[in-house]
Amino acid sequence: MPATTGADVVVCEYDGVGVALELAALAAFVVLLRYAAVLYANHLLATLCVDDDGLTAEAIRSGYGRRCAPSGGLDDAAIARLPCFVTGAGAVAAECAVCLGGVEEGETARALPCCTHAFHARCVDAWLRLRPTCPVCRATCH
Repeated sequence: MPATTGADVVVCEYDGVGVALELAALAAFVVLLRYAAVLYANHLLATLCVDDDGLTAEAIRSGYGRRCAPSGGLDDAAIARLPCFVTGAGAVAAECAVCLGGVEEGETARALPCCTHAFHARCVDAWLRLRPTCPVCRATCH
């Protein structure tokens, strides 16, 4: 280490504001990273658990056909009888409780007759194949 004189000494100090800003930035990064991980996990669940024909991975492994619901959910005929609609221009922007995404204008939505909660049709169809209850209030759909 080279010898220094009194004039060459540099002292680095963190003030309270600098530390607080660094901690806030780190916390924001962790929150964003967690949010991205949750979105990715939801994407994986949506793409890996339901194939192109609408069968769950469990149903395929068990050998069940499209009409059977191995986990106690509704079959496709019962789901098809549930009311479906396309959201219009004056519709209130709602959130789908299954995928946590917004239901926007022009998207197909499904309202459950047991409780009138509405969701993306694709999301609630996958939910109802696994369990016959509303994702929000747990009312049983027949």
